[in-house]
Order: sequence, then structure tokens, then C-alpha cells
Amino acid sequence: MPRVATVETPAGLGSALRAARTAKSLSLSDVATATGISPSFLSLVENGKSDITIGRLVRLVTFYGIHLGDLVPVEPAGEPDLVRKSEQKTLPSPAEGIQFRLLAPSVRGVMMPMIVEFEPNANLAEFGRHAGEEFVHVLRGSMELELEGSDPRILRAGDSAYYSAERPHLFRNASDTQPLRIICVDSPPNL
Repeated sequence: MPRVATVETPAGLGSALRAARTAKSLSLSDVATATGISPSFLSLVENGKSDITIGRLVRLVTFYGIHLGDLVPVEPAGEPDLVRKSEQKTLPSPAEGIQFRLLAPSVRGVMMPMIVEFEPNANLAEFGRHAGEEFVHVLRGSMELELEGSDPRILRAGDSAYYSAERPHLFRNASDTQPLRIICVDSPPNL
């Protein structure tokens, strides 16, 4: 069974999402209608009783017109252009086998570089689609990249892809025995 990428909800994410919604005077039903996410699920996330997939989090952040940094405070690095491994912010999904590590001190720049690690057979829960462009480079393992309208392609260590992020796209670890590690750069940031 394919794994679903969820964000292990950091402390305060649910209340920050509620604050973003109420700041715009929106009901759970309003947000549900606009994003396709059920009101009951939104309530569970806002109350810290459920994790959320990366795709759904991106939909909410985009709908609210905010950045991930507005929801989960990102402390500035000691040196603005240098991010030590210990300073990297992570969006883990241990139950689903995917972890995103942000490689920039902020998600407010013109690009968002990340390392994404997938356990064997792990994949994103839904097609991603956002403004801008996306670049991926396989560091280790093999990745199946599916772009809407074309056949899935396998990228191996050393292979890269560059495409319009407006085109729905999906990543999957193509191996059932080996982990996958990629560099992914979104421009502009989508979280």
C-alpha cells in the first residue's frame, strides 16, 4: 500500500492555522469549500488531533496567502547565508516515511531549497501544483516522477528534472528496498 506524506504536526501548527482562518473571518465551511478539505478534518488539525498531508498544508497556506514561516516560527540562522545542519528545520512524516529538510534560513526568499528523504515505496499523497518552477536532483536511490499528461519517468542518482510547478506532479520512491534522497528547489516557496 502506498505511503501518504503527512506533516507530524509541530506544536502550535493547528492553532496557527485557526488564527490564519479567523483573521480572514472565514468559517471552516468557507475554507472547506475553497480547498476541498472537509470541515471536520480541518477542525481536527486546528485542534491538534490530526496530522496533515504536505499537499493539504500547501493548499491551506496558498489559500490563506501566507507562508509556512507564518505558522511555524523559523528562527533566523546566525549567518543569513549559512545554515548548519543543526539549524535545518524539518517537516517529518515518520509514519508515512517522508521527511522534508529546509536548507534555507527562511521560506520568504525567492526559492525554497529542500532535501526530501523517502523510505522505500514512500510517495506524496497527492499531486502537487503551485506557482513557479521546480527543480529536483536525485542524490541517492531512484525516483518515479509523474507529470500530468506524460508517462511516469524514473530518475536515478545524478539525474535531474526541471519543470513548471503549475503542472501537477508527484514523486515516489521507485524502490521497495532502498531509501531515496533528493534535492528539491521550489521557486517561489510554496510552504
